[in-house]
Amino acid sequence: MNAQPDFGSLKRQWQSAAQPPLPDVAALRDRVSADTRAHWRALLLVTVMTVLILAGSLLYALRSPDPAAWLSFGFSTLFATLVWSVALWLSRGTWRPRDDTISAALEVSIRRCRSMITAAPVGIALYVVGLVGSLAWKDRLFGVDWSTVLGTPAMIVAGWIGAPLYAAGMIWNARRQQARLKVLLELKRQLAES
Repeated sequence: MNAQPDFGSLKRQWQSAAQPPLPDVAALRDRVSADTRAHWRALLLVTVMTVLILAGSLLYALRSPDPAAWLSFGFSTLFATLVWSVALWLSRGTWRPRDDTISAALEVSIRRCRSMITAAPVGIALYVVGLVGSLAWKDRLFGVDWSTVLGTPAMIVAGWIGAPLYAAGMIWNARRQQARLKVLLELKRQLAES
């Protein structure tokens, strides 16, 4: 004969089982706020850098007797516009949470991670396009041989040193954001279940 299980004992055992810890909502809100401040600081820095580069290019065009300097300034302006357009497109929906709920904070954090992951290969490609475009313009407009330009201090800093460092930094950040994205998606799943 089969013995009936003690359902009261099973119920007490089930109720006393350790519940998974709830996500730290305050820490997530603080992180979103810190990310938002960092986002705005980075935007300010990139804006200042863009303005300085375009101002330098404009000053060069104003001082140069060669009309090709104005084409170089135009190229710089068009390329800056392209980069800014791509950056704004990639960061759509990442500026701030839509409201003060934890789900909105979580969603904007997830969007930021995905944006940064996508930005890595796009940023590297734009960097390379900018370098190659600069070489092509100098060759075409100023008649400067590529081998001469490749040995200039500006190309050594921007191309030989800057490009690998930029690519490594973007890849490192994308991997960091992928790890963070996994945590955030798990947190979103936990919140949906509770």
